[in-house]
Amino acid sequence: VNKAAGIVVHPAAGNWEGTLVNAVAHHLMYKSEFGSGEFVGGRADEDGKDENGEAVGLRPGIVHRLDKGTTGVIVVAKTKAALSALANAFAERKVKKTYVTIAVGNPGENVVIDKPIGRHPVYRQKMRVVPDPSKGRQARVAPIFNKNKSAAQMGRRALSFVNSLAFDGKLSVTEVRIETGRTHQIRVHLQDRGCPVYGDDVYGISDWNRKLTKQRGIMRPLLHAHRLEIDHPITGEKMVLCAPMPDDMSKVADIIWPAGRDERSELFSAHEQ
Repeated sequence: VNKAAGIVVHPAAGNWEGTLVNAVAHHLMYKSEFGSGEFVGGRADEDGKDENGEAVGLRPGIVHRLDKGTTGVIVVAKTKAALSALANAFAERKVKKTYVTIAVGNPGENVVIDKPIGRHPVYRQKMRVVPDPSKGRQARVAPIFNKNKSAAQMGRRALSFVNSLAFDGKLSVTEVRIETGRTHQIRVHLQDRGCPVYGDDVYGISDWNRKLTKQRGIMRPLLHAHRLEIDHPITGEKMVLCAPMPDDMSKVADIIWPAGRDERSELFSAHEQ
């Protein structure tokens, strides 16, 4: 599925309707030419967890997620067998996930960001890069104290490969491949690097966000899941699933990177894979 901006992936408090799960269920039940699958019309009973360790029982067919404002490729399973295979592939990091974003500033070329991410200790809806206790004032903390910290306090490993494709002196078109799939990973890693996602109202720069809204009418992070490489859960066939940037984002990219459509046309328009 090529998810549009503004759509929540699965039902939750405050978003019980109008989600991706609701839309997929409606399509499978009333429009699909290939059957409705095993999750539509009944209650899923799978006990598995996603790559962040969260139960998927209330999210039938959902293996991974995209934030509400993020667009692009997401896969949904129709059967329990497919769901299990896909969940294992994500958990074992056999899936290649590549995003493209518009960042404020220039994060650099061929940059590796290997910093743990955990929930913010004060603002619980936010994530953050967990400070390294071996650096700065925290260097004096005894190792035995660190061992007593919870996984949430220590953070979970997050690995991102960042490559700026174009920079106009203010904004950059940046490609990010993530090895892990932590909550808000790209948004947090780029913020920590000083180059937040353009339009991000949680981790971004408010002045830049207001400019984006005023000039373009865009009120979301310009972050897009462009490419997903994964083996078919039943046949094992390698699949490469791509989605070009949505129009509002590609128009911003055009200004930053006038040669982009010639140099990386697949980011701007659909190609057969």
